[in-house]
Amino acid sequence: MSDPILSVESVHVSYGRVNAVRDVSIEVPEGGLVALVGANGAGKSSVLGAVCGLVRPKSGAVRLDGKDITRWPTHRRVGAGLVLVPEGRQILGTLTVAENLRLGAHRRRRSAASESEMYELFPVLAERRSLPASALSGGEQQMLAIARAMIARPRVVLLDEPSMGLAPKMVDEVFSVIEKIRSTGVTVVLVEQNARRALRAADTGYVLETGEIAHSGPASELLEHPRVVEAYLGVE
Repeated sequence: MSDPILSVESVHVSYGRVNAVRDVSIEVPEGGLVALVGANGAGKSSVLGAVCGLVRPKSGAVRLDGKDITRWPTHRRVGAGLVLVPEGRQILGTLTVAENLRLGAHRRRRSAASESEMYELFPVLAERRSLPASALSGGEQQMLAIARAMIARPRVVLLDEPSMGLAPKMVDEVFSVIEKIRSTGVTVVLVEQNARRALRAADTGYVLETGEIAHSGPASELLEHPRVVEAYLGVE
């Protein structure tokens, strides 16, 4: 088996005296889709923060292509192809759709995708390219946040709660986009409270409970795991 493109090795994250993440290890194969699921407060976003450089781990390591990037600043990780789509989207509402996309290409200008490629992948954005981002619906804003990340041509994209607050129809569209991204060969790490949808989309899953990995394995097996079903999936 080839080495993972991204690995988290025994990472601990603390906020003052609060231990948010304890001894978490994750391996992400190139081209794969890995889901990290769990309840609110389980530490999912803290793991992503450690991966993308927004949080400095107390101990442990983060590696990209085998290189220790634990102490790299966020912009250097983006330049290496590791891009985050944050929870809450964090688009710039006063700028147009097109201007938001151009900002996404800034850090990887030489290898960035064109706006036209993004409009092909996200047709709704093409129709609204001249509108301020604040005029978009919640689902459209999520599409813009993903497109802004994708225009940088990432090797690994980190998606933090992409379906949060969206209507069911828009959740379907977001997961359809995730599948499209994965089909292009981009590696995806998906943090998602909608555990069933996330595990259905993923190859591999990790279940976080109170800052620790409680279960991990092939996503198809986790979908049938009695403890995971009882705690996170329920009856359809």
